[in-house]
Amino acid sequence: VLDRDTLKTIVRFTNDKNIHLVSDEIYAATVFNKPGFISIAEIIEAETYCNRDLIHIVYSLSKDLGFPGFRVGIVYSYNDQVTLCAL
Repeated sequence: VLDRDTLKTIVRFTNDKNIHLVSDEIYAATVFNKPGFISIAEIIEAETYCNRDLIHIVYSLSKDLGFPGFRVGIVYSYNDQVTLCAL
């Protein structure tokens, strides 16, 4: 689990270098230590300069809901080309 400052640094670095960032948040609801899970979505909303087309979040329902074998994956992206490929 990464803290808020580390996530900000990663977002700024990937933006400066024009690198796509894929944040795997499959275990987001199973983090119980402090300060808790911080989504990359929170970071990009707070950043004044952020190319959101470079940020992609992947998530799955099976881990949080305790449904082994329930294969539902989610790709969240502001990049239209990425979301069209996920169809």
